[in-house]
Amino acid sequence: MALSLVAELKDGAIVGHIICSNAVVKKENRVLPVLNLGLLSVLPEYQRRGVGGALIRAMIERAKQLDHGAILFFGRPECYPRFGFKEADVYGITDAEGDNYPSFMAMELKEEYLKELYGGKFFESDIYDDERNRDTVRAFDREFTNG
Repeated sequence: MALSLVAELKDGAIVGHIICSNAVVKKENRVLPVLNLGLLSVLPEYQRRGVGGALIRAMIERAKQLDHGAILFFGRPECYPRFGFKEADVYGITDAEGDNYPSFMAMELKEEYLKELYGGKFFESDIYDDERNRDTVRAFDREFTNG
């Protein structure tokens, strides 16, 4: 994984998690590395207490420290603009199929980072390819079952 953070209480209990994987924007023969915000989770009893927002802000700051240029992902468009995310079409980026919609969002961490691939397509990591990873996932799942 490219970036993974947890929210931890003073006693060490983990109450939330955020994870980003590596992804790319492609246009013709050019490839630009980006982060894909993949999962944000907070234990139900800690939701609506600022844990998720703190994780998002910490992830953005850590991504900047690690010199990532942009974050793209699919999420709830009513939640993420307050953190600085915009619809990806603002940057001229579409999903892998060439489509765009409000839930496809982006944030540049470096000014004009996405500009050089305006009109490019976003491709998530192969870890999200269920068909390609089906056998690996099933083998992993069997480690936690009785058969």
